[in-house]
Amino acid sequence: MKTYLLLLSCLALSVIDSRIWNISIPAHLQHCYNRVQLTRVDSYVGSTYSWMCENTMKKSETPERMTQYDAPKSGYYKHLFDKYLETAHKSGSVRGRRQAPGSRCTRKEYRMLSDDERDRFHNAINALKQDTTVEPNKYDAISLLHSGPSNFIAHGGPGFLGWHRIYLLIFETALREVDPSVCLPYWDSSLDNQLADPTSSLIWTPQFLGTPQGSVTEGPFANWMTPENVQLIRNVGSDGELFTTAAISDILSRTRHEEIVTADATEPRYDLEFHHASVHVYVGGAMTRLDTAAFDPVFFMHHAFIDYVWDLFRTNLRNNNANPETYPEIVNVDPRHIATAPTGFGDLTQADGYLDSLTESYHYESVPVCSARSPDCGSRYLACQLSTGRCIATSRNSPVVPTPVPVSTPIPPVSIPTPSPSIPLPTNSTETCRRPSSGLPIQNDYCCDKSCDTSQWALIPVKIISVRPPKFRNYGSYPVTSGHVDKNQDIYAPKAYVNTDKFISSRQSNPKTYRRCENDTPSGQVFLYSRGINYDGDYKESSIVDQRLAVSISMGFVGVKKPGPGEGGVSKALIRAHDSCGRVCHVACKDPITNEFKECSGAVAVSDEAPQMYGLNYDDAFMSVFDYQFNSDCPKFKTENFYLTFYCDYHDTFPYAQPTQSPPPPPPPPTPEPVVDHSTSCPISPDCTIDVPCEGHYRHCTRYNERHVCQGSCSSFAACTYGHYFVRRCPIGQFFDDVTRRCTYGYCQPGSPRVVRPARYYYFGR
Repeated sequence: MKTYLLLLSCLALSVIDSRIWNISIPAHLQHCYNRVQLTRVDSYVGSTYSWMCENTMKKSETPERMTQYDAPKSGYYKHLFDKYLETAHKSGSVRGRRQAPGSRCTRKEYRMLSDDERDRFHNAINALKQDTTVEPNKYDAISLLHSGPSNFIAHGGPGFLGWHRIYLLIFETALREVDPSVCLPYWDSSLDNQLADPTSSLIWTPQFLGTPQGSVTEGPFANWMTPENVQLIRNVGSDGELFTTAAISDILSRTRHEEIVTADATEPRYDLEFHHASVHVYVGGAMTRLDTAAFDPVFFMHHAFIDYVWDLFRTNLRNNNANPETYPEIVNVDPRHIATAPTGFGDLTQADGYLDSLTESYHYESVPVCSARSPDCGSRYLACQLSTGRCIATSRNSPVVPTPVPVSTPIPPVSIPTPSPSIPLPTNSTETCRRPSSGLPIQNDYCCDKSCDTSQWALIPVKIISVRPPKFRNYGSYPVTSGHVDKNQDIYAPKAYVNTDKFISSRQSNPKTYRRCENDTPSGQVFLYSRGINYDGDYKESSIVDQRLAVSISMGFVGVKKPGPGEGGVSKALIRAHDSCGRVCHVACKDPITNEFKECSGAVAVSDEAPQMYGLNYDDAFMSVFDYQFNSDCPKFKTENFYLTFYCDYHDTFPYAQPTQSPPPPPPPPTPEPVVDHSTSCPISPDCTIDVPCEGHYRHCTRYNERHVCQGSCSSFAACTYGHYFVRRCPIGQFFDDVTRRCTYGYCQPGSPRVVRPARYYYFGR
């Protein structure tokens, strides 16, 4: 009996001695993970989905209330909202008479701004940043609207689109108070994603957004300090992905709002909020956290592009005789996202965010396109990619072509050549892919509960077991048989051996990766990160792994808030890992009794009691793993001090989704297939049908800037953008010439010969 009690005492001490222990993750987070339990992992990037779920991790623990602001901020917000209503002639209501077309803001792609327009935009932002009549300043006061409980109203449901539309209007109103000529531009990041190295885009230069890596010390926002009193930081291109044309085309292929908003039944590939998340991760730094994302002005241009894509989607709804103002009805929706829930902007509800009248103060200039006939993109900062017919970003490594000076003399008559064939859109299978970079540094802000200092963080050693990734084709070193090099399989290929094939290759799937990861490389990178559960703070670092071998082992350190004394000082954090291509790794925790690693939630609690399985700083953490003090020549590798191990083994399910007791809600009705006579015509809208067949049910066209006149019209035509036709109209005094496929000065009546004005009036546009 004494022996039995002694054994129990030893086991109890063993449990108590583990100063890091596994805890449950918040219920809302688990619910979000479970949404993809039946979704194919090759249809979405897992790390992007993790980010979207984990950024609203505390949603279930936050009271359903609005963020409270001090009187000066509240007064400033009310002033901007009232000013917007006044400018838009709303008289205190969202619904009102339409304002004069000439006074509407034209939102252009960022690089389509003239140098003067861009300078005015930058100057207006800096004027808000320097105006401290509202604390800490007007820019930061506006950015703080995108923080705290407000983020749960703004994300994770159908309110995402309308809430951000209103938020952009508030920001644009503030800019126009400084300079009435300024309109908010949008950043179409898919133009940068066409570059072999998107981080080399000219957009990350002092003329545009400035420093891409580390603290921002160049450009219009150089040396900015955030409301958390830390420098504005970016980690452009270290992780994440910019928009792809395929993602935009997928979104535009849907015909109901229920199919593109975050919900239990929405597939990630069609979810606009899901795709927007990856750009947040790509920019990194302040953009990585929802509470700090708006501290970086790139946030507003990124969300203006989301709003532009939504505007195109709403146009498609009208073309399909659907009402874009109808708020989507979602099963099991968060109460903060029901139609009557408040947005926090005046008396506007979530449903009000879908009203057409919100766009009466602005409209979007279409994304620039080009062709072999007309290769000028209209900006010296964009170049025509003749192989695709797209205007794409220019690299800072390429010379910038000066903008041509317009000629004021009349243009002599010219013979217009027969139009060349339209240029096909790129597809995922033919787009040039980029190799992932390994070892790019991650600059953390070390902010914890609004105080930013490295000394506030403890470091936990983490072990990483990585199998050979599915896209690693060949190492280039082969076995030799009877004196001959056998190139069927390289020496480390798992399929070449019985056991590695059984335990690795046969269990491996091929999860979707970032577009740049067409092939895996011999060395890879695994990102380790933590998110505070009972504190506000994130930490991110990475480890280099050997991807040649069937299995390799690496290690790294991940930071958590330094624990304090007593139960109240325990730090709780979620710890995760994924590789540099976006594939999520699953986690195991050390069992304190058996010392074996078993699957766990990856959410941990850390106390300050000894023995500690972490370091109070890097030096301390390093020495907890390598015992140089005992033997400096052959230091022991102390595996007993690892509590967490991540396995990057690429299985066919999202690793944190758990089977639920009840079946998932039924999916929304599928998008109806339009009745189309593919042999003769393609209906674009109730008022426009063109004399060519649609390419398919959900994708009208495959050629950028392809144009066709609408049947029975002289001035209306359909133009292909992102795989879909959109109806355009020639300016007054011009007609659409279906031979040159351009708007030309003159006039006509359907069925009658065209009357063309003298050649000097010709409009030589696209």
